[in-house]
Amino acid sequence: MVLNVIEPVQTRYIPLAEDLEKFLRAKYEQEYPSYEFNVEHVCDRWTFEAPEKIEEEEITRLIEEIEENVKAINTE
Repeated sequence: MVLNVIEPVQTRYIPLAEDLEKFLRAKYEQEYPSYEFNVEHVCDRWTFEAPEKIEEEEITRLIEEIEENVKAINTE
């Protein structure tokens, strides 16, 4: 188990814990189907446990996905 912390500059682009949990489940559900990520928002940072450190590039992709989803909703 590794404690991951997303800094405030990135946390502000991930508004919901559900978005982060969905990303983590998709990434780890085959190897760790019942893993508890313990996602929390503390001091303007998302914190969560995962089997490994999540790379910066993966967080950036998650943020881009969220932004695309928001744009799609706003254009409907």
